Amino acid sequence: MHSVQDAQALALRYAQIVDDRTFDAMRELLVDDFTQRGPEWLCESADAFVGMLNLLADNYSATFHLVGNQLGEWQGDCYEGETYCIASHIYEKAGQGRKLDMGIRYQEQVVYAEGAYRYARRDVTVVWTSDHPLNS
Repeated sequence: MHSVQDAQALALRYAQIVDDRTFDAMRELLVDDFTQRGPEWLCESADAFVGMLNLLADNYSATFHLVGNQLGEWQGDCYEGETYCIASHIYEKAGQGRKLDMGIRYQEQVVYAEGAYRYARRDVTVVWTSDHPLNS
């Protein structure tokens, strides 16, 4: 029997992979035809998504994803749910360290196949952003 904790563990691993920048490991968490829609992007395969993750490394010196509320329901081997997250992005602008925080709600579908939980879809809704200088 599947539980919400199975989907929660997947969300935590997703955040860890992004923050550790071990992007190739993300393939273990995605079905091949994984999709993700965001405010200004659409990825229509696991390969496209993993490739897009490199933009994080190109634009931010570090990220920190704090996974919060998670609610959803299993119907057989398919989970439909929502995960809240605060994603922090560290970067430099004009010689000043800055932090861009985003309040994110992921609308997600997880499938259980071949003995593993994987994302089939994980759409991003950015609820708010806050960009401010880091203290020295």
